[in-house]
Amino acid sequence: MKRLNHLEQLDEHLRKMPKPNLNKQTELQIKRTILNTRTSKAKQKRKLNFKGITATVGALAAAFLFAVLIYGTLGEEPQPTTLLLSSFVNDEITKINGTMEDESYLSEEETIINLFYETIGETEFIETDSEKAEFTEILEVYDDKDVLLETFQFSDSNIVMIDGKHYKFDSSKWEDFKEMFFTDNYLVGEDAEDVQEEPPEETANVEDLLNEEIAKAPSERDWDKILEYIRQGASSDRALHLAAKENLDTIVEQLLQRGANPNSLDANQNTPLTLTTSTRVASLLINSGADIEHRNARNYNALVQAVYGHQTEMVKLLLESGADPNTTITPDNEFTVLWMAVKFDNQQIRDLLIQHGANLVDENEYASWIATEIPKLEEMINEDLLYYASIGRLPNLDTIQLPADPSALQGQHGKAFESFAVEGGTADVYGEHIFIKPEGQELYTAYQFEINPGDHVTVLDIENVLGQPSSTFMNEVNGKRYISYSLERYELRFSFDGTVTYPKDETVINTLELVYKQPGIAEHAETIFNLIADKNMTELAKHVHPEKGVLISPFLQLKSRPWSEEIDPITFPADNIPSLLEDTTEYRWGYHGGSGLPIDMTPAEFFEDYVYTKQGPDALYVNQQTLNGPEFFTDYVRKDFPDAHMVQYTFNETVPGDDLSWVQLTLIFEPYNDEWKLVGILHNAWTP
Repeated sequence: MKRLNHLEQLDEHLRKMPKPNLNKQTELQIKRTILNTRTSKAKQKRKLNFKGITATVGALAAAFLFAVLIYGTLGEEPQPTTLLLSSFVNDEITKINGTMEDESYLSEEETIINLFYETIGETEFIETDSEKAEFTEILEVYDDKDVLLETFQFSDSNIVMIDGKHYKFDSSKWEDFKEMFFTDNYLVGEDAEDVQEEPPEETANVEDLLNEEIAKAPSERDWDKILEYIRQGASSDRALHLAAKENLDTIVEQLLQRGANPNSLDANQNTPLTLTTSTRVASLLINSGADIEHRNARNYNALVQAVYGHQTEMVKLLLESGADPNTTITPDNEFTVLWMAVKFDNQQIRDLLIQHGANLVDENEYASWIATEIPKLEEMINEDLLYYASIGRLPNLDTIQLPADPSALQGQHGKAFESFAVEGGTADVYGEHIFIKPEGQELYTAYQFEINPGDHVTVLDIENVLGQPSSTFMNEVNGKRYISYSLERYELRFSFDGTVTYPKDETVINTLELVYKQPGIAEHAETIFNLIADKNMTELAKHVHPEKGVLISPFLQLKSRPWSEEIDPITFPADNIPSLLEDTTEYRWGYHGGSGLPIDMTPAEFFEDYVYTKQGPDALYVNQQTLNGPEFFTDYVRKDFPDAHMVQYTFNETVPGDDLSWVQLTLIFEPYNDEWKLVGILHNAWTP
């Protein structure tokens, strides 16, 4: 026999009771009460234990409350339901579409969405039976997947229709929102509805609009428009590259949500990951499937770029995301990122690489490398920059000179760790410094360094210090845009990011480049060197300064010895040069560098012992001395010859096997009637 269940009898009794007219708010309250007191479906036990008694009492209490609510509403007028926005929209709103007076308006701007939450979102909607309303203004809200969340139809009074029901609300808040949203800023064009009817034609049009927007200066660029063009079918690749390069993490996140490819390539084979310097952007890209090991046209991957740019936090993120700590700078060389970090003397990055398993190498491989001179354009932009550039040098960078002899760089700083082809020649990389050698030539004639992250300089900064450039142009081969300062014998260029229409204070400099104009001082010095070696004094006389003559002195002794009393070096006028080697007069040329004894010789004897041209030079220096010479000598020469250019030839071993038998021959030139004229022949050598 089935045991009687008093709860079933109560349920049956309640079902037979008359149904009250409940408003929505009361109905929701009843449902929540029932759900909160519902018992589990566990099998009943034969004996009613404490838990069973508790469940029964709870159920009876719920039934009692249910009955009270029902009987309490019988015979009463239904109470109006008051709801907030959350009753209709639970998901986050990312787009708002509106219609007013047959015009369409659209926005995904955070400002507009926040305004919606602050106005409509704070409004109480009170359910009403009013049917007398004409709904002329419509608002639709969407989530980040472009799914319609809710439609609001507003009347010209204080009535809004939602899901077919009418609600009273505070229309002043609606007016506040309308005033900001229904403006020309968010007005959709008249032909916007035709987009889906003619996809091929409209897609091409949207692509053009996207490219036009991307080409604008950062302050003028409208990312809401760019995102809308992408939603309408434009490619997102260029937008993602630009947003990554400019470290716009919120834009990158939205583009990735819209299906942008984190491994898309630009013209230089860069992915967004190899362009960004933001760890936030990099994290978004990696989490979306970006290839950490991808290498760009320079054969650099993201880790190499980060070490090269001294970005400690980026290095840490990439290593934690699986980057290889033993990555080589390029696939075809042996130098690792650890080798580079040590060369840069970057202890933090070095430690990070070692902690993640980088293989140690011989410390001796790190000695004296040009990369320890890390340029900083912010510090270099001063009134001296044009002066230094006019003699083929850069301020605060003692090792930079043009033209440059590859053997001189390798002798002082080791071989280049990377070489790659450029238009018409080869670029060799020494840390931060890139030297370019034209095809078929022996000397580097162009120098470049790429601005590191954090070294922020704009075109306006350059012009404020250096004045208006000589020209602005685009290199059709590499696609770079430049401002250029054309000096008499050199050209100083700055490549920049943007177009000539960018505001100058937003146009960021990417590289500094110094270019030697050929033929120049190096070619002229070679001519003089060969004339001296051939003892062709008649032809040499034609190159001597006609007014100043030529000063000839041993051991870098000009008007005073670098480290003792004043002397009076010998200067020969140009007319004396043709017969100089036949002159039998003994001249006091100066003093011996070691013993200090006077040097009394005929010109022929002096040229034989102190003007060394018996072999080809091992290295050439322009407007700079080798480390064998006194470190102050360049400025010392310029003090006596302020307009001079100087070329030094260095011979490492004049006696085979004796590395102390080095000799230097320095030729000093000054301009005269647009020609180089010889004003000095100086000797220097090691002496016991």
